[in-house]
Amino acid sequence: MDTASYVTPEEVRLALRKLHLEDIETNPEKALRSALADDLKPVEVRGRWKPSSLVILAGAFVLALLGVFLYFSLGRSL
Repeated sequence: MDTASYVTPEEVRLALRKLHLEDIETNPEKALRSALADDLKPVEVRGRWKPSSLVILAGAFVLALLGVFLYFSLGRSL
């Protein structure tokens, strides 16, 4: 049997790494960015990542709730 025509395990590992790095679903950072990106225009004119307006609204809401909590727990006692 001629072993020169077979694929080595190292070649398989390198091919799988290359495939998984390019795939959005298997790369957690790219998957999170694509999930939180704006649906209509995920990249701005300058090439920067643009978050979804829902993410911005949810962040502002969480900050407002945190402010109300801190006001009523710490602000009232002073």
